[in-house]
Amino acid sequence: MPTLSTGDAERLLRFVAEAETIGGDEPFTGELLTELGHLIEGDWVTYTEVDHVRRRSLFYLQRPSDEQDGSDQIEDHDWELMNEHPVCQRWRRDGHFRALRLSDVTTRSELRKNRYFAEYFRPWGIEHELKVRLPSPPWHARTFMFNRNAGRDFTTRDRLVLDLLSPHFSRLWRAARTRRLLASALAALESASESEPRGIVLLGAGGDVEFAAPPALRLLADFFGESGARLPAQVARWLDSGSTALKALRDDRELTIERSNGALVLQERRLEVELTAREREILAWVARGKTNPEIAELLWLAPSTVRKHLENVYAKLGVNTRTAAVARFLGLLDAEAS
Repeated sequence: MPTLSTGDAERLLRFVAEAETIGGDEPFTGELLTELGHLIEGDWVTYTEVDHVRRRSLFYLQRPSDEQDGSDQIEDHDWELMNEHPVCQRWRRDGHFRALRLSDVTTRSELRKNRYFAEYFRPWGIEHELKVRLPSPPWHARTFMFNRNAGRDFTTRDRLVLDLLSPHFSRLWRAARTRRLLASALAALESASESEPRGIVLLGAGGDVEFAAPPALRLLADFFGESGARLPAQVARWLDSGSTALKALRDDRELTIERSNGALVLQERRLEVELTAREREILAWVARGKTNPEIAELLWLAPSTVRKHLENVYAKLGVNTRTAAVARFLGLLDAEAS
């Protein structure tokens, strides 16, 4: 099993520490990609966020010094080609998104027969790629990519560094999202009504509640039975534990509390339908126009298994057709993202 040298470990720790100070509302910046390129050398260093269900690019970032390739524009035929990327095929087969090189999943001769290689890599002279996807659903895939022209491949050391960085990148992404939520909540504090689903609590040094918006007071009372100058005991214990987020359930509602420095952001949502991870994955492929046999091949399942999953989905969503199921599913995604 590959291990990092002492020097690499020190560089990795310095990068993680410096990454905390880079960024703002967006978790990753050109400056961060530049620093990342010092850890893992590549001719291109790129970060993307893509919705594979609705087929749209959500965010595209290249290292500032790289030659721009215009990859933020994704045409209709590109989506089908993405399914042929050798690393993406392996991720779907294995069910997790660890860092992989092209050479980990295909041979040089096989790669040259691949349509993705012909249309994307060959025109730019790309021979080697290393990529990792942060834990994310198909409707919000977050991926770091490193590309090299002809020459030496990425090493097992490079792959290990990227795997070790993946959880830190996920944490930075969540922290930036919380900052955006906080900014949105602060802007609405003065006009917030008690019935709104999002609220904010500002804490003093000792954990006292210095300010709580009307929605926050209601949510704390609804889910924990108390609100006032002190936080509810369960919330206080969560703060002391250092965990990232706290979730609480009441009837068909879920409350999520996230911390951001000296503030808490509270978000309430209604739980309408509980779909399993596999059911969501199959619905995502249905939304992309795939047939049951095609989905079965992509997910390494029997067609009868796909059909059974869809029958369960129809029952949960209260629909009878694929079109209705997709429409209902996209509505759920919109509700979860709001």
